[in-house]
Amino acid sequence: MATIVGWYEAMRKSIILLPLLLTGCGTRDSLANKAGPGNAGPPGETVSRPAEAQTATLTGLYESGPADRQSQMCMIDRGTGGTRFGLVLRGEGDRLCAGSGSAVRSGDSVRLTMSGDEPCTVEARIAGTNLVFPASLPVGCAYYCSSGASFAGASFVKTGGSAEDAARATDLVGDRLCAG
Repeated sequence: MATIVGWYEAMRKSIILLPLLLTGCGTRDSLANKAGPGNAGPPGETVSRPAEAQTATLTGLYESGPADRQSQMCMIDRGTGGTRFGLVLRGEGDRLCAGSGSAVRSGDSVRLTMSGDEPCTVEARIAGTNLVFPASLPVGCAYYCSSGASFAGASFVKTGGSAEDAARATDLVGDRLCAG
């Protein structure tokens, strides 16, 4: 009987404290909306936009889409080893594309070459903090996408310009896309 009374008292105290603990929590969207005028995106857009993400190098985190289906791309300049990238593009339902490889910038163009079993080289375009994939892609790029998904026309916004920002990008199981 004493055990039941002790358990009951512990549960009663937990229920009383629970609302107090939860008041400090917020969703990613609610926190982004409080970030200030330079960081909030348009209504419905959940990608946090920094006041200024550096654009001198490709290094950084690129994002697009709603929080529950966030697409991410990371790039890290490795100096003499070139720039490496990883990306996950999430579409509707179970549709997605994923891959990694090397990146080379030339002016406002970025050549992304997938490292994998099928040849896929994409000439993306940079405009400020936006990275935009072309509307048509080589046939081999379909290998990196599930049925009904494509990189064609995809766009990302650079939301962070450091290797630390890039390290926040995760794949489908939560592993980092670009390990520091």
